[in-house]
Amino acid sequence: MKISAAVVFRSDKAKEAKELVEKINEHIEIRQICEARSEKVDEKCDFAIIIGGDGTVLKAVKNLNIPIVGFKAGRIGFLAYYKLEEVDRFLRDLQEGRLVEEKRWMVKVQLDGAQFHGVNDIVFHTPSRQMSEFDVLFDGCSGLSFFADGILVSTPTGSTAYNLSLGGAIVIPNSDVIQILPIAPYYLQNRSIIVPSHRKTFIRTLRECEVLVDGLSVGSTLQIEITKSERYFTLLRPDYYDFFTVLKEKVGYGRGVHNEMDNR
Repeated sequence: MKISAAVVFRSDKAKEAKELVEKINEHIEIRQICEARSEKVDEKCDFAIIIGGDGTVLKAVKNLNIPIVGFKAGRIGFLAYYKLEEVDRFLRDLQEGRLVEEKRWMVKVQLDGAQFHGVNDIVFHTPSRQMSEFDVLFDGCSGLSFFADGILVSTPTGSTAYNLSLGGAIVIPNSDVIQILPIAPYYLQNRSIIVPSHRKTFIRTLRECEVLVDGLSVGSTLQIEITKSERYFTLLRPDYYDFFTVLKEKVGYGRGVHNEMDNR
């Protein structure tokens, strides 16, 4: 039986999606071509091909229950592995059975009776940029207080996103931890805290603050509860994928002096 797929593309990548389909339709049955988030994807497909970049993958995975393969048209590409010009390599990996499933878990935030699921992170911050006192409490442990613009809670997947720009720790994606980092804190408190994902985290403040899930506002409140979500998404990676190689090539982390000299 022929393998089937849906193709989901970023709004400005319709041409690239069409060109990719023309290259692969002899090998893969393409059942659907659609823009990210514009319509429901056919989940009878074996997998979805996402064209755009990590941001497009973030939008797509929340509406998908099938594995995804990312073709990057962005700058980084932690979630989208293949380049658009690497279609032949993707087909070869597919035919040789070199694509393996990598499950990634999400984080869940609850506020005022509603709940939302995030792939990268949850931000709880003062929209006016006026600092506030944030109490961070873990079930069964003593709480911590931070005077800051907000609190960032990230998954291992999100450790290389907003968390990285704030100076947080890089976490290997398959780790089972949640990272908590104060945003622009007063005093020398700009260090992240890494806790096991099975713990509940409560964050409260006296001033109503906005809640962002993967960069999108979902409301304002005085208290949120964060837990590991029961939801997962699945990436299809070639078995030779190396997270640390991506770190060195895309972010420059751990590249070393000799590699810098070789690039000159």
